[in-house]
Amino acid sequence: MAIELQGHRGARGLLPENTLPAFERAIAIGVDTLELDVGVTRDGVLVIHHDRRLNPDLARGPDGKWIAAPGPAIHSLGFEELERYDVGRLRPGSEYASRFPHQQPVDGTRIPRLEELFKKNTQVRFNIETKISPEAPQETLAPEPFARALIAEVRKAGVAARTTIQSFDWRTLAVVEREAPEIATAYLTSRRNSDPAKVHAAGGRIWSAPFEELSVQKLEAARNLGVKVIVWTVNEPADIARMIGLGVDGIISDYPDRVLEQLKRTGAR
Repeated sequence: MAIELQGHRGARGLLPENTLPAFERAIAIGVDTLELDVGVTRDGVLVIHHDRRLNPDLARGPDGKWIAAPGPAIHSLGFEELERYDVGRLRPGSEYASRFPHQQPVDGTRIPRLEELFKKNTQVRFNIETKISPEAPQETLAPEPFARALIAEVRKAGVAARTTIQSFDWRTLAVVEREAPEIATAYLTSRRNSDPAKVHAAGGRIWSAPFEELSVQKLEAARNLGVKVIVWTVNEPADIARMIGLGVDGIISDYPDRVLEQLKRTGAR
């Protein structure tokens, strides 16, 4: 069975995360799936952004200056306000920039609408994470309206068959499964809570696990439960090779080019 290759936030190791240039690069590399994150603006627009708030390490205001922490919540801004921020470069000297020294800036890049990405791509799959947390209810829509807004956008674009909705906040997944059974769901787990049995008990069929926590025993347990395993975020060649050797169902990576190289080398692609 082929291992699904997912570009994390497009191809974060190469170009600014969750931007149209990063998604275009990932597709050019040859990913099967674009992994991305969404939030909802004050005026109800689904936008592609990882954090519930604008990240001071990658957002500059209309004046060209880096924003101060904490950044404004995505849900507190209208889309026209959000469009004024430049997210095409990592803040020099930040810890974030040090982790991705190969990322090339694309100054002037804006946070895109989810609708834009759907319109530009007619073949690739989408793995969309709802950025919501029970620990910060004031920063986002509540789970049900959030999930319903995303369902509506997916249906409007006619991409339900090519879309998976994933989340650490399983409340949104319950809404999708109840109200849009034609859209697949994936259960994200943290490093503290990586147990395929819990995913299965919640009704999950896809477990998105941190690769560091995946063992032969856990993978076998997932297989016995009929749960697919997709690992995040696998960037280093040795780790990529180990995941391929284990036989996971999918790999999410900031460097999809590295994963593709390893897949070809092992004959898996």
